[in-house]
Amino acid sequence: MTANVPDHWNTSVGPSNWFTLRHPPGWNSQTEGNILHLTSSDDRISLTLHGIWLEKFVEQLKDQSLLLEEIFPVRRKVQPLEPLDIPQENLGAQGEAVLGPETPWWKRALTPQEWRRWRVRAIKCQNLCVMVIYLQDDEFDPEADTIMSLVMRSIQFAEPLADPPLMFANRVLNIARSQFPEHVCELDDQLQLQLGESRINLFNVYRRYANSPDQFDEIVQPALDTLHDVQNWDTSRLNPTLDDIRERIMPMLYPESTWQKQFPEFAAQPWVAGLAILYVVDEVDAYWYIRNDLIEPWGVSVEEIHDIAIRNLNAYFEANSMELMLTGEADGAQLLLPERPDAYNSARLLSESFHLSMQELLGREFIVGVPNRDFFVAVSLDSGTIIEQVRAKIIDDYDRMDHPLSKRLLLVSSDGVSEFVGRNE
Repeated sequence: MTANVPDHWNTSVGPSNWFTLRHPPGWNSQTEGNILHLTSSDDRISLTLHGIWLEKFVEQLKDQSLLLEEIFPVRRKVQPLEPLDIPQENLGAQGEAVLGPETPWWKRALTPQEWRRWRVRAIKCQNLCVMVIYLQDDEFDPEADTIMSLVMRSIQFAEPLADPPLMFANRVLNIARSQFPEHVCELDDQLQLQLGESRINLFNVYRRYANSPDQFDEIVQPALDTLHDVQNWDTSRLNPTLDDIRERIMPMLYPESTWQKQFPEFAAQPWVAGLAILYVVDEVDAYWYIRNDLIEPWGVSVEEIHDIAIRNLNAYFEANSMELMLTGEADGAQLLLPERPDAYNSARLLSESFHLSMQELLGREFIVGVPNRDFFVAVSLDSGTIIEQVRAKIIDDYDRMDHPLSKRLLLVSSDGVSEFVGRNE
């Protein structure tokens, strides 16, 4: 049965959209690989959920499934826990442990060991096992214990479960090889699929799939078709002159860390809040990123490409006006967001003329969240507690949406755009 959690609690999404959890507002939520880590605002509660895909079907969980030898080599007072009241099979244990490397026997005689209370649970859903590790303070905290009970009983699993990223990518690779045998097709450890001379990052394709695992073919096939179509482009289209594409160069926001790690060959410059500005050439049904080796023969700088891109961005929205939706009370907090998704919606925040039009509606200073490429939400700086609600929604949307950009909030003022960290931070 699902826990009866308070309505104001937030939702965090597990890796690969495998499950969701409810928790109090203000908790920090971080996803890295197959791990979701939650920390309470006062650091009293630390909760780690590790999704483990079982390649072989496991009929029933056993005590060994808790992996206590690996998680807590030095432990004591270990006791079994009552199973959670949820539909999925689960088991658990609690006890005390010394964290970190095991202390040699001669040090134990001289130095008191620091024991931490812990609970470990294993929850099995089909081929997925979620290992849950809860660390407590030295002294039992009944309030924290009650909160943790509600959090854990709020877990809900997706139906059906998405394949893990590497399994998905290999599935796509096999389809590409069968459909396009005339091209060399390879997959690297960054989930980049190479087809002939073209490549695609499967990360965003996977995010769409993880939200709708039952639509694998509808999501994957268009991406493969586009990748294959690029093989038919002639050399002049792949390596154009600046004059050939000048009017189609557009700016595109992108996570800076992803650009630096996976696509350093793309022309870009860092922006704010962990974002970078990349530059694309807009095609009829796609776009492609401008490479540094293209700019060099053109004899222009990245800054000059940026100026061209911003002019084109403004012209694009003059021809394709952005319809904005303003919600909220006229004399209270108001939210401004685009009516329709567009690949260049978030990039409009690079335009000073757009800032001016937004300031007419929201005031001289306003907050903006850009969870993904196609969407943003803006609210006046004077909106009080609604800003924290916007922050929580941005974090949730970032975990769910395609082409994710940032969980951070931006501040737009007469000085330009900077990261918003809060009034008292």
